[in-house]
Order: sequence, then structure tokens, then C-alpha cells
Amino acid sequence: MKFPIIAFLAAGLAGCTADPLISDYNGASVKIQTSVFAPAAEAKAAAQAQADRICAKSGKEAEYASSREIPGAYVYEHLYLCL
Repeated sequence: MKFPIIAFLAAGLAGCTADPLISDYNGASVKIQTSVFAPAAEAKAAAQAQADRICAKSGKEAEYASSREIPGAYVYEHLYLCL
């Protein structure tokens, strides 16, 4: 019965996309989380688009500042400044 569990996990990881998650927004900056399993270029583009959308709500533009991997969570957190 181990095969169905392994197949399920493999299918789940293969389906990882760059769907960004907004983890923090304070009007001056926004933090976007993406999966470490997503293709890097796709994740970067999706995070930038999400940051652009959030910062535009206050009439500002998103500028990339930094990224870090959150230990044990399998996500990268990207910081964008709303300028």
C-alpha cells in the first residue's frame, strides 16, 4: 500500500505552480510567498505581478528588495517596497 501514497505525493509535488501568497502588507511594503518547487522564472514573474497589483492599489509601484527561504516551510518569501 505504499505505492499509492508515494504516487499521491509525487503528483502533488508535480502540480506545484507559482501561485503567490501575500503574507504581509503594510502600505510601504508587501511580502509574497512562492513555493520552492515552482520553476524559478515562473515564481519570480508571478510574485512581481502580485506585488505590482497590491502596490498599485495605493498608487505606488512595487520594487523588488530581497528574498529568503523560510526554513521547513518549503517557501520563498520575497520582499517588495511600494514606492
